[in-house]
Amino acid sequence: MAPLLELDSLSAGYGPTPVLSGVSLRVEPGQAWVVLGPNGAGKSTLVRAVMGLLTPASGTVRVCGLALPGTPAHELARVAAWVPQVMDDATGFTGLEVALMGRAPHLSAWGLPGPRDEARAREVMQELGVEHLAARPLAEVSGGERRRVWLARALVQSPKLLVLDEPTAFLDIRHQVETLRAVRRRLSDGLGVLAVLHDVNLAMHVATHALLLKDGKCVASGPVAEVLTAGALSALFDIEMHPAAEAEQVFVPRWEAP
Repeated sequence: MAPLLELDSLSAGYGPTPVLSGVSLRVEPGQAWVVLGPNGAGKSTLVRAVMGLLTPASGTVRVCGLALPGTPAHELARVAAWVPQVMDDATGFTGLEVALMGRAPHLSAWGLPGPRDEARAREVMQELGVEHLAARPLAEVSGGERRRVWLARALVQSPKLLVLDEPTAFLDIRHQVETLRAVRRRLSDGLGVLAVLHDVNLAMHVATHALLLKDGKCVASGPVAEVLTAGALSALFDIEMHPAAEAEQVFVPRWEAP
């Protein structure tokens, strides 16, 4: 099958000096790539370029074969969905209305969501534990609840590629795990994922592959077992990293259902 995302020598930024330089990546169906790196490494810049929100200084971006920039937003929305790092509160819209917005790319110009669309939206909201927000304006809910509603919207969109910028921000431990489980379950259906995370341990559990960014450059990429090593992570974050020893008290959530 064709790759869902191809980056070839991508350089991008917001001025004369690129934030990203020469980054290449290929996301295949069923792969979940996590992007790790220190603050200012270019992670969010990478996401914006992938979603066509930033014109590359050089290199190419293709999403499901569509060249960016140059592809109309509504065409891109049929194959790719994203949850940004910073979300507005969708003032005046309820949780269900926001989730239903995910169906918009698949409707005709004047089409309205039908009963099947609403049923799908409610199903995904229930999966993410936000069905109780169906009639609540998003301006009245917490940041974590809002983030899960926006993820519901992205999943209702039925994308081939899902792009997530810090999807676990504002979420407690339980909802971090349940949110990433919902994403991981869809890999077997061929979904491809590109997610920016800060928690290395979450990355180990949810991702199949990792891209390490530092100073706008890729310093390592590949399967998580090969890339997420103590040496690589120590060099990436400029702090010694090591596997937790038995003598250390470490609490981790159970990832597999009992």
